[in-house]
Amino acid sequence: MPKNHSLTYDAADEPEDLNRLNEVLRDPSLASTGRGRELVLFAVELIYNNRSLEAASQALTAAANLLRKFPEMHMHICLLMGEVASRRSQFKLSRRFTKKALWLAKISRNRQTEAKAYVQLSEIFYKAERIKKSRRQAYRALNITRRIQDTWMEGYIYRLLGEQHFNNGDMGQARKHGERSLEYAATSGDPEALSNCYHLLGQVSYAEDDLDRAQYYAQKSLECGQKSKGRWPEAKARQLLGRVAFWRGDVDESQRNAEQSLAHAISARDLNMEAAAYELLGELARMRRNFQQAKQFGEKALCCSQRSRDEDGQASAHQLLADLARRQGDMEGALQHAAYSLNLSRRTQDIRRQSYAHRLLGDFAFLRRDFSEMTNHAEAALRLAKAAGDRVGEANAETLLVRGLIEQDNYVDARGHVERALGLAEAAEDLPGVASAHMMLALTLACLGPENRKQALREALQAVAGRERIRASMGSAAAERARYLAETQQWDTVPLQLAAELDDGWAGFELMELGRSEALADLLHRYAHGERDLPEEVRFLMTELDTLEAVAAETVDLQTHAHNKALQEKIKQLHTKIAERVGNAFEQVYAGEVIAPQELRDRIPAGVHGLLLRSVPLGDSLGRILYSIWVTPDHDRPPVIEQHVLSEEEVGWLTALSDRRRGHSRGRRLLMDDGHPWRRELSKKLIPADLYALLRGINDQDIEGLPTLLVAPTGDLWGIPFATLDISGRYLIDCAALALLPSMRLLTAPAHSSVSGGDAHEALVYTAEVASEPELEQLTRAYGDRLEVARDAEEVLDALRSGDRYALGVLSVHGNSEPGLAQSLQLSRIPRRRLSAAQMLGLRLPVHLVLGACWSGRLSPVPGEEPLGLPTVALTRGATTLTTALYPVPDEATGMILAEYYKQLASNVHPAQALRASQRRYIANASHALDPVTAEAPWYWAGLTVLTTVPQ
Repeated sequence: MPKNHSLTYDAADEPEDLNRLNEVLRDPSLASTGRGRELVLFAVELIYNNRSLEAASQALTAAANLLRKFPEMHMHICLLMGEVASRRSQFKLSRRFTKKALWLAKISRNRQTEAKAYVQLSEIFYKAERIKKSRRQAYRALNITRRIQDTWMEGYIYRLLGEQHFNNGDMGQARKHGERSLEYAATSGDPEALSNCYHLLGQVSYAEDDLDRAQYYAQKSLECGQKSKGRWPEAKARQLLGRVAFWRGDVDESQRNAEQSLAHAISARDLNMEAAAYELLGELARMRRNFQQAKQFGEKALCCSQRSRDEDGQASAHQLLADLARRQGDMEGALQHAAYSLNLSRRTQDIRRQSYAHRLLGDFAFLRRDFSEMTNHAEAALRLAKAAGDRVGEANAETLLVRGLIEQDNYVDARGHVERALGLAEAAEDLPGVASAHMMLALTLACLGPENRKQALREALQAVAGRERIRASMGSAAAERARYLAETQQWDTVPLQLAAELDDGWAGFELMELGRSEALADLLHRYAHGERDLPEEVRFLMTELDTLEAVAAETVDLQTHAHNKALQEKIKQLHTKIAERVGNAFEQVYAGEVIAPQELRDRIPAGVHGLLLRSVPLGDSLGRILYSIWVTPDHDRPPVIEQHVLSEEEVGWLTALSDRRRGHSRGRRLLMDDGHPWRRELSKKLIPADLYALLRGINDQDIEGLPTLLVAPTGDLWGIPFATLDISGRYLIDCAALALLPSMRLLTAPAHSSVSGGDAHEALVYTAEVASEPELEQLTRAYGDRLEVARDAEEVLDALRSGDRYALGVLSVHGNSEPGLAQSLQLSRIPRRRLSAAQMLGLRLPVHLVLGACWSGRLSPVPGEEPLGLPTVALTRGATTLTTALYPVPDEATGMILAEYYKQLASNVHPAQALRASQRRYIANASHALDPVTAEAPWYWAGLTVLTTVPQ
């Protein structure tokens, strides 16, 4: 039988086909019978290869006139003419030709053609939305094929029935018929038939959210499709593989499969598959927030579906375009596309898509605050989702009803709906739906009265934990992880506010850590401790990056500016690709296990105070709410949670301190003014009152009783030089030794809690003309002949490939403030040689690494982005302690501080305490300088910080 493609190319699309038709018609060497047979063969070729249907129709019409005396040939011609008319959506004409073929087949007792005619009638009736009649014709064909024992045709009919049940949402029957079809296809051994059967079963599994089984069937479909050497089966299989990868968060794999599916669909001239590939590419572009490109793909998908007269494809494309219009603020366009999608879905009897369209229209009504219309759409969506057995759709419809009830302050009814939504989402294993339902239930309970707040907090904790599992599973989609967090910012505000109101420090502690990159924590531990090596693809890309960096170093003064710009763009793209591949490792490594806050507390060493900080938006104002959690060394005392409001001015101070624009000029002005109120005002809000009182009573001369404060700030608070905070007229470093970490989860297990190096206790130093003389003298004095000095960039890189043999590594170089894995150290200026965070992934670093470079301690301030950068990458490659700079630090002052720092380290002083002593000594010496006010200003000394997984 001809392939079941759906195309409507007309004569204008294929002028060469009409030319060839005319050649056959005018060929004087052909007799009438031979000409008729040649025309039939030509028409079959056109139909099979999806070429001009107009030329095929003319060829068959001419052949019918020439071969009218041959009933057997005339029967096949009628069947082909019915196929052509069906593809052109001329259903009445198609039915007339097919019934004539059926009549001729019955007269000639040609059972095989009779079965084919019934199958073709079934397809025609189904396209004309006459479902019962379609099934009746299919079962008639099935009875005939059983009698004549045509296993290939029997398998084809079962697959046809399976696809029809699938399109009508009956997954049980679709799977049953698909499995029967697979049995017959396996008997016939036809690879294309096998590919189609596997594809049908893969579609059913995908619709049932069984991604593992869908992946298996799609892969089998691809393998069989490749054996058949047909472009169409491979296009279908690639499209399904792309869909599965999309929902698994592997955006790159999805993109590759979608592009290959599109190429095969274009080659196979299949407009329906072409539309499906464009739609998937549009969804991927939407995920990357490239709405303009997504719209272009959506419009191409719609155009292809319109040309093939595929109403189901049109409905799907309109659905995508409606969502894109909504995101771009075009409400009129969104409503129009949603309405088209709903009407087309009704015509195709696709109740799942009808349900989705109703939810979309309900969303628009909600935004217009037309709750009556919203309720109507939500109830229709709920009814249709139930009919389709779509639990996720049911849950989403219930959630839409809840949103309207909450807006109308009807919390009692809202609770009933959201509890049903939660049960449905859990049954469907819809993780986003479960997380969303937990949060809605928390909001509802919180509004029902104070007696429900504890339960509300428990529900909110589950919502945030679910969100973090989803974010970790997004793999390479770093921007999507950040987008998802941005869309759910209220999910942090609500539970933190409840925890503060209930004075529940344990809940606050758990919430703080839930948003601190559990995936990254597991990744760091496993890579740093040798449990895993870097993914092979990452290593390959890093080799390519090293090559490009070397080329850039050699050509910087020789090539044109345009060439260098193109080279730098390639390097930038490689950094992005490596970040995506490392992001994929999050999903592979992260187990999603919930770590109890008590277990996290046990990771904090005895005598160390933990301080976790997070700020969240304050409604529509420019202010923010600051939450601080103090984890005391006293295990009998629960963590302490406090809540403060940051004014617009205070938020401006925080922004200035982390602003990298214009060389940190705004932050420098703050740090140069030692009398500015920011130190005093922020101190009172960042540090809980009880901890503040404890620090105020510390005797700064009592080294034995000096506490260590381990601070874990979120990204937007990372740029604060905490050492400068005012504690009753003293700097914070007068009262405590300080260390930073992105998350308490990064604390090294006891088995790895050593800050010393290997047996040799060697040190490696590379200066690049940045280190001061006192700094080098002190290193030489402390290490003597155990100090290895790298003379150039290549030598230091070679040493760092096995750098874990060093106890200390010192890189006194300049740095930049690029975000993520593009953040780099400038190892040499001429020739230009950099060491980026991406390239650092391929090294084995010293246990203690000193990066005195500007911005070397910087992490992304964007909430939701994994804090990848030089500091965190260094922790994956063997370092347990880092000494870094938060902003552009002055060379002379930094050299003086580091010289004293190395002296303290040589006396086996812990790095956090050593840096404190060195900075205080600098302040004391600076007070006797010619310009003590300027020399003592925090900008000179406060930029250096210690990050350590071993804070004591």
